[in-house]
Amino acid sequence: MERGTRTEIPFSNHWTYADGTLTCDGVPLPEIAAAHGTPTFVYSAACVDHAFDRLAAAVPEPCLIAYAIKANSNLHLLRRLAARGCGADIVSGGELRRCLQAGMDPAKIVFSGVGKTDAELRLALETGIRAVHVESAPEIDALEAIAEAMGVRAPMTLRVNPDVDPDTHPYIATGLHDTKFGLELDVARALLPRVIDSPHLRLEGVACHIGSQLGGPDPMRDATEILARFAVECVRAGAELRCIDAGGGWPIRYGDEDEEHAPWPDFGAAISEGLEAGGAAGLGLELIVEPGRALVGDAGGLLTRVIFVKEQAEKRFVVVDGAMTELIRPALYDAYHAIMHVEEPRDATRRPADVVGPVCETGDFFAIDRAVPHLERGDLVLLRGAGAYGMSMASNYNSRPKAAEVLVADGEARVIRRRQTVEDLWRDEL
Repeated sequence: MERGTRTEIPFSNHWTYADGTLTCDGVPLPEIAAAHGTPTFVYSAACVDHAFDRLAAAVPEPCLIAYAIKANSNLHLLRRLAARGCGADIVSGGELRRCLQAGMDPAKIVFSGVGKTDAELRLALETGIRAVHVESAPEIDALEAIAEAMGVRAPMTLRVNPDVDPDTHPYIATGLHDTKFGLELDVARALLPRVIDSPHLRLEGVACHIGSQLGGPDPMRDATEILARFAVECVRAGAELRCIDAGGGWPIRYGDEDEEHAPWPDFGAAISEGLEAGGAAGLGLELIVEPGRALVGDAGGLLTRVIFVKEQAEKRFVVVDGAMTELIRPALYDAYHAIMHVEEPRDATRRPADVVGPVCETGDFFAIDRAVPHLERGDLVLLRGAGAYGMSMASNYNSRPKAAEVLVADGEARVIRRRQTVEDLWRDEL
């Protein structure tokens, strides 16, 4: 199978050429490379702001946007989103502490995940977060026991598994029966009386999340309708619900799509239609959505430099200093990221090449047989759409220090995470 054969670059107002040089919101990328080295993640603050505003305009009100911080948990980005009223969807105690460090309102934080430890559940209750998304019967047992010991009522939602095909990569599909996520509807129904009657639990709402990078709005509509019907059942059983959480999955363009994704207002409309069809539109519930990459994916790029161009076995390899240690999505998901030459190509001729990193793995690639502009040693390239699941999934494999992160805001580029030193790699080893 040939991967990455398209050459289309997603349109952006934030990654543009000026006088032949690629810029991030007007700041030339060669200046960033000269000041901070490569590989470096570069983020557009304006793009994050714009994405949040677009998504907020697309969802029905009232709605809490709970950013899935696993996409990118840099404190500067969290603070920026919090300033716009954004909450957070978290999956660990570490992510909760990051949110608190960034000044996020605990009342806007929901805690997902199938394996929360007792310590994490205690921290969530001590902090006063919005709700714990419970995903199994044993988790209910643990949460109830901890709440009883603390003398509090634990705010919780039942995360159900609607068994809706999200039309996405199987590794990021989370709402099918054969995934580890959520409760089967029949199981959730059976647990409902016990939850409602418990003096130590407070059922805040119901939730689902069917997957990331949804193929279209129809799966979101179908899942929301199923969720809405269950919310009605909960209310009829005596639960005083406050919210219904439709999850995330709002897609962005990476450059290899056969056709444009449906616009975000279509996803918002799908949620409204699902609530109406499921009978929950009149319950007065606050909506929660959990976008991750939608808010930060387009805003980030991985700036990397060509080390060598190698011809071998009738193939052309462009070896860059970035690697799967910075951006593992191509290796993990066979994911496509558009590649832009930082100096605007004057020659329209493109040649197939494998764009690869220096890591000792055949899977260390960014593109296979991709038609790319002519590249030479020392040239800079930008991998687009790297704002989500780049740094947050980065590693030190091959003892590679993690890259720097630079935020461009108001015409200035500033470091928001320093590049690791080699000494940092063993600093914690005893």
